[in-house]
Amino acid sequence: MTATRSGTRSGTRASVRSRTERSSRTERASRTAAGRDKRAPQRSTAASRRVAAAPLRRGPSPENVVLVTVALLCCLGLVMVYSASSVTAVRTMGHSWAFVARQAMWLVVGLGAGYAVSKVPMHVWRDRVALPLMLLTVGALGYVGLGVLTSKLVGVALPFVMTVNGATRWVGVGSMQFQPSDLAKPALILWLATLLSQRGRDLRTWVGLRPVLVWTGITCGLVVLGDDLGTTMLLGTVALAMVFMAGAPIRKVLTIGGAAVGAGVLAVVGLESFRVARILAFLEPDRYRQGVGWQLWQSQIGLASGGVFGTGPGLARSKWGYLPEAHTDFILAVIGEELGLVGSLAVLGLFIGFMAAGCSIAMHARSRFSRLVAFGITTWIGVQALINIGVTVGTLPTKGITLPFVSYGGSSLLMSLIGVGILVAVAREGGARRSRPARRT
Repeated sequence: MTATRSGTRSGTRASVRSRTERSSRTERASRTAAGRDKRAPQRSTAASRRVAAAPLRRGPSPENVVLVTVALLCCLGLVMVYSASSVTAVRTMGHSWAFVARQAMWLVVGLGAGYAVSKVPMHVWRDRVALPLMLLTVGALGYVGLGVLTSKLVGVALPFVMTVNGATRWVGVGSMQFQPSDLAKPALILWLATLLSQRGRDLRTWVGLRPVLVWTGITCGLVVLGDDLGTTMLLGTVALAMVFMAGAPIRKVLTIGGAAVGAGVLAVVGLESFRVARILAFLEPDRYRQGVGWQLWQSQIGLASGGVFGTGPGLARSKWGYLPEAHTDFILAVIGEELGLVGSLAVLGLFIGFMAAGCSIAMHARSRFSRLVAFGITTWIGVQALINIGVTVGTLPTKGITLPFVSYGGSSLLMSLIGVGILVAVAREGGARRSRPARRT
C-alpha cells in the first residue's frame, strides 16, 4: 500500500513538472514571437523611412535638358542657315548648299569634339589644360592684334591673318577660318575658375583679385584690338559674374563693373568711329536707315513681317538682298519672318531652358572649380544669346555676335559645342545627378 501510494505521488509530481515545463516553454515561445512582432513593424518603418528619405527623381535630369535643347537648336540652325543663305550662296558660289554644307561639317566636328571633352575629368581641365589653353589663346589673340597694328601702321598684313567685312578677327587659309576670340571664351572660363578656386585666395582683398583682373584685362584688351568689342563685353560680363559667384564682396564687384563700363566707353569713342555711328543709328534708326542702320532697320522689318505664325519656311523676303549677312548675326530675323512670333519665342524658350539646366548643374557640382566652370559656361551661352536677340529686335546696338548653335560660323559653333561638352562633364562628375530611389525587395 505504502509503496503504491509513493509511486502514485511520484508519478503525479513528474506529470506536474512536465506540464510546468511545457507551459514555460510555451510562454517563452509566445514572448519571442511577440518580440518579433513588435520589432517587425519597427524594421518595416525604418525601411520605409529610408526609402522615403531617398531623393526622388522627378522629370528629366539637367544633363538631358542641356543635350535636348542644344540638339534642337543645332537642327534649327542647319535648316535656317540653308534658308537664309541659299540666295547668297547661289549668287556667289553657284549652288544653294554652299554655306549649309560648311556649317554641317563644323557641326560634325563640334559634336565629336564635344563628346570627347565630356569624357575628360574636371581635375584634368584644372591641373593640365587650363593654363596651356589660356597661354595659347593669348598668343593667338596677340598675333591677330599684331596683324591689325601692322596693317594700319605699315600697310603690311601678317601671314594667316584674315580680314572679313572690314574686321580683322580671323586666322586661317582660304575658306578655313578660325576666330581666336571664340577660343578665348572657354579658355578664360577655365583659367578664371582655376584661379578663383585656389585655396588660400582671399577674394575680399584686391591682392587676391589681382591675378583674375590681370588675365581678364589682357584677354579683353587683345580682343578689342582685333575690332571685336562685342566679344570683349561678353568676356567682361562672364568674368564679372564668375567673380561674384566665387564670393567677392558686392562693393568690389560693382567697382570692377564700373571700371569695365568706363573702359568700354573709351573704346567706343576713342578707337573706331564706326562704333559711334552704330550707337547713333541705334538711337535714331529712321535717320540712319539708309546707311549704317540699314541692317538693323531691315531686321525689324523682317520680324514685323512674320506676324504670329510667319510666312512659312523658305518664304522670307529679307534674304533676297534686303538683309545683309542674314545667315550670321541676324538669323533670328529670318526665323521671325518665316516662323513668326511663335518660332522666335520657341528659340527664346530653348535658351531659357538651357540656362536653367546649366544653373542646376552648377548648383549640384561636386567641387568649387566645377561649379564656377558650369556657371561660367551657362553665363557665356545665355548672355551671348540675349545680346544677339537684343540686337535683332533693336534693343541693343549692333555688336556682331552670333546666336549660339543657330547662326552660321564654324569657330563659334565648335567652341559652343565644346563648352556644352565641358558642362556635361560637370554633370557626369556626379554633382548634378540625383540618385534614384532604392527598390524594396
